[in-house]
Amino acid sequence: MLQSIIVYLATTLGDIVWVFYIRRTGSGKATQAALFAGLIMLLSAVAVTSYVKNNWYLIPAVLGALTGTFITVKFDSKEKK
Repeated sequence: MLQSIIVYLATTLGDIVWVFYIRRTGSGKATQAALFAGLIMLLSAVAVTSYVKNNWYLIPAVLGALTGTFITVKFDSKEKK
């Protein structure tokens, strides 16, 4: 159960961090973009190593990705208004 929560949170945060990475690379902030890239790799590794061992962890990984994208788009929409 705990591993499912960890996978869910890792993919949720990973999706959110992708937005920061894309924004930093787009604005030419190499150091910040590189730090976010490292964080993306770390969060992805947590999820991948889990669902390689147990395919059932794909479910919280997918739900985390959906949640992370939803939160990011909602936050981004409010920021633009």
